[in-house]
Order: sequence, then C-alpha cells, then structure tokens
Amino acid sequence: MTKSESNSKIPVFRSGKTSRRFLRNFVWVFVIGSLFLGGQGLRYLFHYNQLEEIRSEINAQYMSALGQDIGTSPFGRLQFEHGKLLATNSIGLDPLKLLAALSRPADENLRLEGITLSGKTGRVRGSFAGDEQGFTTYFDKLTDDDHYLFSLYKSDPVGDRIVFSLNVELQ
Repeated sequence: MTKSESNSKIPVFRSGKTSRRFLRNFVWVFVIGSLFLGGQGLRYLFHYNQLEEIRSEINAQYMSALGQDIGTSPFGRLQFEHGKLLATNSIGLDPLKLLAALSRPADENLRLEGITLSGKTGRVRGSFAGDEQGFTTYFDKLTDDDHYLFSLYKSDPVGDRIVFSLNVELQ
C-alpha cells in the first residue's frame, strides 16, 4: 500500500464549507423558530386581551346587579340574594325564573323597566324598540311558555318604541 492510497481513504473535511453550511442551517432554523414563537406570542396576546374584555364585561354585569361592591365571590353573592328573594316570596312567582322566561325569546330590542309581583300574579312593564310585528312575534313566543301565563294588559306605540304592560301568573 502506497502512501497516496492510504490518504485517499481518510475523509477530508473542509472546515470552512461545513461551517458555512452549519451557520446557514442554523440561521434558517432560528428564523423559522422566531416566526413560530412570534406567532404564538401574538396569539397569546390576542387571547389575553379578549379574556380581559370578557372579565370586565362580567364584572360590569355583576356591578349592575349587586352594586359597586361585588365582593370576592359575586356568583355566590348572587345565589345568596336569590335565596333571600325566594325566602321573602316563598308563596308566589320566582323573580329570576320570571326574568328568564321573559328574556328567552327576547332580542336586543326589549327593555324591561319594572316587575311588580304580588303572590301568584304580577305585572311587567317595558318597551320594545321596533315595529308592531316584532313585538307581536315576541309576545307570541312568550305565550308558548310552559310555566307562566302571559296576557297583554296594554301596549302603546310611543315614537319608535312600543311601551307595554303584561300580566303574568303561574299556569
């Protein structure tokens, strides 16, 4: 075996070419990884902002029902307040169930202005923004309720709204 044959079997590495290829691949992996992480960061930021908006809306709803001091557990406080209402109105209509029945077929055009409950009957006052046909559709959906019997006491068109009063009783 000659000296030239023994040298030809040993691989020769060209360190400059290998280093450049390694650096080029590293740069591409770094760019792609950076784009991926940047996209995930933007996604996280979007979801975080959306969560904060939802939390502020929920707190606003709690404040509208409980006042400015909602406490550390507003849902528990709502349950407590509901229990107090049930205790005071143990015979008769449940105000929250009545509100749920009124709001099930409603859309953004409905505004309730007052509910007066006395035993097993009550009166609901409110207004409906829209035409007479929209109010008729809402009232027809109300009459399909299984627990309450709604009857129209009066309705008057006032401007672009319909002001109404409903009688309600248990079925």
